[in-house]
Amino acid sequence: MTAEFETFTRTATGFTPYPYQSALAADGLPTLLEAPTGAGKTVAAVLPWLYRRLIAAPGATPRRLVFVLPRHSLAGQAFGRIGTWLERLGLTGEVGLHLLAGAAAQEGGWRRRPERSAILVGTHDMVLSRALMRGYADARTMAPVSYALLHTDAQWVFDEAHLLGPGLSTGRQLQLLRDELGTAAATGTMWMSSVRGPGGLGGRTVHAPDTTGTVRRIGRLDLPPGRYVAALVEAVTAAHVPGTRTVVVIDSPARARAVHAGLAARGREALLLHPHFRAADLDRVLAAAEGGNDLVLVATPAVEAGLDLSSRTLVTELAPWASLVQRAGRCNRHGEHPDGGDLLWCTPPEGGDAATARWLTAHEGRAVTPGELLAARVDTPPALAGPPAPAGPGREDVLALFDSPAEDTVGGTGKDASKDTVGVDHWICDPSQTGSLPALVAWRAWDAAGPGESGPGGDGPGEDEPDPGGAELCPVPLDELRRLPAGRAWLRDTLDRRWRPARPGDLRPGVRLLLDTRTGGYLPDRGWSPESPVPVACEAAAPGRPAYGCTAWVGLDQHLQETAQEAQSLLAALPALPTDLREAVVEAARFHDLGKCHDAFQAKLRAGRTDPPGGLLAKSRNGADADLLPPYRSPRPHLRHEFVSALLLWQGGHDPLVTYLAAAHHGHVRLTVRPRGDEAPLLLGVADGDRTPSVRLSTGEHFPARTLHTAAFPAAWTAQAVSLRDAPGLGPFRLAFLETLVRVADWRASARHDGPLAPVSAPVPAPAG
Repeated sequence: MTAEFETFTRTATGFTPYPYQSALAADGLPTLLEAPTGAGKTVAAVLPWLYRRLIAAPGATPRRLVFVLPRHSLAGQAFGRIGTWLERLGLTGEVGLHLLAGAAAQEGGWRRRPERSAILVGTHDMVLSRALMRGYADARTMAPVSYALLHTDAQWVFDEAHLLGPGLSTGRQLQLLRDELGTAAATGTMWMSSVRGPGGLGGRTVHAPDTTGTVRRIGRLDLPPGRYVAALVEAVTAAHVPGTRTVVVIDSPARARAVHAGLAARGREALLLHPHFRAADLDRVLAAAEGGNDLVLVATPAVEAGLDLSSRTLVTELAPWASLVQRAGRCNRHGEHPDGGDLLWCTPPEGGDAATARWLTAHEGRAVTPGELLAARVDTPPALAGPPAPAGPGREDVLALFDSPAEDTVGGTGKDASKDTVGVDHWICDPSQTGSLPALVAWRAWDAAGPGESGPGGDGPGEDEPDPGGAELCPVPLDELRRLPAGRAWLRDTLDRRWRPARPGDLRPGVRLLLDTRTGGYLPDRGWSPESPVPVACEAAAPGRPAYGCTAWVGLDQHLQETAQEAQSLLAALPALPTDLREAVVEAARFHDLGKCHDAFQAKLRAGRTDPPGGLLAKSRNGADADLLPPYRSPRPHLRHEFVSALLLWQGGHDPLVTYLAAAHHGHVRLTVRPRGDEAPLLLGVADGDRTPSVRLSTGEHFPARTLHTAAFPAAWTAQAVSLRDAPGLGPFRLAFLETLVRVADWRASARHDGPLAPVSAPVPAPAG
């Protein structure tokens, strides 16, 4: 196996693997990997898993690798390196690769192929929030799918465990709960660290040797607090060695911008690197940083993990020990400077970690190796360590998080955030740092008019303004957004789908916002720049007609049978489930859209059309004229057809699991059923006493015409759904996975009838009269 893995790794990377990496390929990933900086942890995290998944032990190796970096990391470089490895191995068509960081985290294509081997690369805020059913930048209705796939058939790898803050305890606790509550397929966790690993993890530990032997000399910069930025600029200018790269790591984004501006004012070629760029601009900055041989790179702690970048001289503000070690790993990282690099540190005006300062002071003038930094014992006295980190979510917390929050508590109207009784921010980062979690911001142009007006000629985006896409989004710290004047940021309301000014309660991690291009706030070479008044170039494409959609009228019975077929195919491609669960998934797939028989839904499918066929329909044909039809205003704007499905199955006495899975297939009807907006006395568009027609399926099942009763449903439904969630043979992780199988089967059945849409030829004439 060693020779085969060596060939595998050389093909991917061009280098022979270290012996410890080959051992991981032979024995599997441990619980803890301690490895000095520069010792190849990314290779160790990915290639042994990939080799075992595809070649050595596919049946015993989870099909998804979840590679998690600290939240402030620039995960894109690790993502790009892994993509190169897959390409060299000829595996791009066999192994999915997906990025869950920054603006890319809102993309969800990875959820559509649960049977496929895949690698997810993300930051711990984006990934752990999804594992807690409250995914930042994740659609509320898609949260159960993200949750299910992260807790099923997955190998988690956390890089630099000591930089995760409360995320360390959260990740550990989630693994314990998976072991306790059970999953549909085995899921495990490996932690990696460049300092002495965290205790209490149990399991197997692997210690990687220091194979680099690179050195960096430690020196101190004494800077006066009263003119700290100016003095730091002078010190960096003096320390820079011509013809080499200098990296300056500054903890405050605002201070990093000021130091960069000071260097530029002195005529020094300098780049600014932090996570708060649009994707294309960040790629350009990284390419310039990697290719530059005589420059100064001013960076935030984004360089600490996941970035293969080296320097001759590294200047860093005093930081906690784990951060300091990671920063040191960006100095003479590959031994390219035989005489060693210089690691210069300074204390920022707000002070810094005393234990780290003592160690650095004791080693001033000495050259140290990554192995010495890994072995060093640097302990902060308990009195100085601050409050203990949260222990991570307990069983009851995870069970409470299983339900979907109301629309107006997740980046929606912000009217009643208390409805979502369990928040997750404190399990992801230190409470003092939650303001550094990002929202996603795009800049758009619209005309200004009178106060309070919006739409064409108004002071805000019009109703037809499209949602921002990934290419134009910039992650921005919430604290800096909160300093903007009221009315500057706009978001789409989740209930009425109109754009409106964002309120303070809307500013949550991952929320998507629009700013006016004229107000500035962004520069391509500097990223988020709140002090800049320069108008921002708009990156958004003009809204256009969808190029792809449903090209045929699809009958209800046909769609139900096709969804059941897709469920059977999906189950056959995944690890075996117990027979009763497999049968429940297929039956739920066959019944999931029964509620589309409701008169209001059938009217919606036929609205304005001249050619609909008879019988009950499931899908409308999206012809060339579909987007030119007069807008349809449903008398039941909040109607959820899956709620009608739940009522039909519930009142018909069907199996509770089948009923739940059918109800949950869009993510709206799960543990609780709530009215939307001010629709009461309707409930999700259904009136107590509504009648549904008789439905007979080609497989023989018959659902007679029925009167729907909603008054007593919510309380009884919640009690039954909670009993399923807590059932010993199910539990939250298995139940969410079964939900996901029905949803994916539905997506695939719908996709059978999707195709390119014909171009629009002529406007549709208005009806006579």
